[in-house]
Amino acid sequence: MNARVLPVSEPAALEGSLPASAGGFDERCFRRALGRFATGVVVISSGSGEHLHAMTANAFMSGSLKPPLIVVSVGHRARMHQRLMETSLFGVSVLSDQQESHSRHFAGDAQSALAPRFAVVDGLPDVVLLEHAVARFAARLVDRHPCGDHTLFIGEVLVFSLDEHAPLVFFGGRYASVAMARCDRSQAVATARAASGAPDPAQR
Repeated sequence: MNARVLPVSEPAALEGSLPASAGGFDERCFRRALGRFATGVVVISSGSGEHLHAMTANAFMSGSLKPPLIVVSVGHRARMHQRLMETSLFGVSVLSDQQESHSRHFAGDAQSALAPRFAVVDGLPDVVLLEHAVARFAARLVDRHPCGDHTLFIGEVLVFSLDEHAPLVFFGGRYASVAMARCDRSQAVATARAASGAPDPAQR
C-alpha cells in the first residue's frame, strides 16, 4: 500500500479539505473524491408503456435483508425525482458490462442504434425492468428521506431476479468491468459441500 498516514497536525494537507461552511470549499474536487468510490451502475424505472421514464444512477445500495429493502438517491432536479415523489412502485436494473450503451442512453446521451428492451413484471403492471441485466428489483416505495439536494427513496423488494453476467463498473468518471470466475453447476455444488462446515459470512 502507498497510503500515507496524515498527522493530525496537518489539517490543510488534503486537497479541498476546507470546511463545508467555508467559501473556498472545492465542490469539484469533492465530487472527484466521491468518484474514487467504485460502484455498479443501475437504471431506475418508473411506469410502463407510454408512461415509462428511466434514468441512470450509481447511488444505489441494499438497505436491509429483513425486510428486503433497497435505497436509491435521486437529485431534486432530476425528472425521476418528481416521478418517485408521486408513484408507489419503481424498478432497479443493475447493468452488465455489455450494457454501457444503456447507461449512456438513460443518462441523457441518446444512443441512436440502441433499442432498450424492458420486461414486464407479472402482477405489477406499473413496473418494467431491463432485459439481460445482472440483477433486477421491483419495489414498493415505503419511505423517503431528504438528503441535501437529493432524496433517499427506500423500496421494499417485491420481486427480484439475478444473472451471472459481469457487472458494469463506474470509477473516476469512467466505465470499467471486472473479471468473473465461472464454474458449472456440478463444480458449484461440490464447492458448497466442501465448505458446508464453514460459517456463512452473511450471518456474522
